[in-house]
Amino acid sequence: MQSAPPIFQSVLADSKHTKQSTKTARTQVLAVFVCSTNRPFPPLLNWPSMNTAPLVPAEARAIVLQHITRHNSHPIDHSKALGRVLAQDVISSLDLPPFPNSAMDGYALRATDLQSAPQILRLIETIGAGDVATRTVESGTCIKIMTGAPVPAGADCVVMREETREQNGEVTFEEIAQPGQHIRPKGDDVREGETVFQSGTLINAAVHAMLASLGQATVEVTVRPRVAIVVTGKELVDVDAQLHPGQIRDSNSWALRGLVQSCGADVVSVLRTGDTQSEVEEALRLSATEADVIITSGGVSAGDFDPVRDVLLSQAEVHFWKVAMKPGKPLLFATLHETPVFALPGNPVSVMVGFEEFVRPALLKMAGRTAWKRVEVEAMLQNDLNSPSGRTEFVRARLEQSADGFLAIVSGDQNSGRLSTMARANALLEIAADVTFLPSGTRIRAKLLGGPEIGGF
Repeated sequence: MQSAPPIFQSVLADSKHTKQSTKTARTQVLAVFVCSTNRPFPPLLNWPSMNTAPLVPAEARAIVLQHITRHNSHPIDHSKALGRVLAQDVISSLDLPPFPNSAMDGYALRATDLQSAPQILRLIETIGAGDVATRTVESGTCIKIMTGAPVPAGADCVVMREETREQNGEVTFEEIAQPGQHIRPKGDDVREGETVFQSGTLINAAVHAMLASLGQATVEVTVRPRVAIVVTGKELVDVDAQLHPGQIRDSNSWALRGLVQSCGADVVSVLRTGDTQSEVEEALRLSATEADVIITSGGVSAGDFDPVRDVLLSQAEVHFWKVAMKPGKPLLFATLHETPVFALPGNPVSVMVGFEEFVRPALLKMAGRTAWKRVEVEAMLQNDLNSPSGRTEFVRARLEQSADGFLAIVSGDQNSGRLSTMARANALLEIAADVTFLPSGTRIRAKLLGGPEIGGF
């Protein structure tokens, strides 16, 4: 594969890791060749120079979200809806439960028969869930009933079997009963005409189950965003490659794949390029033809081998370059042929923190979600913490539970190349730009990595 151009190498490598057939890999390479040599691309735009003063993270995020629009919707089968996002409100067409039913195993009877205890009633029938009683409960009688079975006509309460003794077709009741006891009324959970879920709801397991109960065989969901990943750096090799001097294994593409998928988006391509402008330009052009969003890593700072920045500054509409944050300051956001491009720095932690703060909210909005903010908890800092002045710092930390609440333990050296400290973290501590030191024991807000989103749009 050494004789193939770098962009071809990336497609071949990716097809290998995704266990695609040799035939499929050849098709992909052919597609790259056709796109790079025969297919005419729209002319790239030239934009004037821009103000490169770093933005504070909140300002940068606001600019990102201004340039992201929600996708259209399409109907899918209920069986495929788990993990998708509702594109319209779900209004119930029936009451749930659709009939009064027993909340437990026991005996259905008239409460007036148990105004005093003990009492003996005659057993006239037994019904289970899915059965309908053929007899009517009259004074002096009862019907044995299982959880979920419809309450028989004439009965207005259920007595659980643990409070009874059954013998020879008769049941002895030791306690008095109240009307409605242990009965789930019709519509107790959901009423007909009620808005059960709003547009933008993530279909988790519970929502998926509820949609089944409502008879939603077809579900209107937002189209999943398609994301292309471009990682730059001639030093990068495959996960199973033997390392030669100067080489490292590519971890950023794997981090980005997982992060993209966790947002409910699809990764449509992963390309790895060298450090020349021509290679980067080709990868970006190809990605823009098949993706709704492009994410790059590396090549965005101000060095001699930072072609992503140069290509985007000259050929795209750049909305901002540089954010006053650590890690991830040289982050660039642009639009290339109407496709949003997030150019993240190359250090592994910068990639993941930059994704968390800017790409994740954008993908969630595009996917139709109505919230992007992470859950935050208060924790007690367990380490002295120094932070740079003038930049918001996102500190990797591990939260642990104690008898007095959460403890925030810095997960290690905060160098942006220390991927292990991100792998050990389950939270980020956001340190304001004007704070340079926090002593151990400080109460601090910790943002959980993972879990539900609770607002933001």
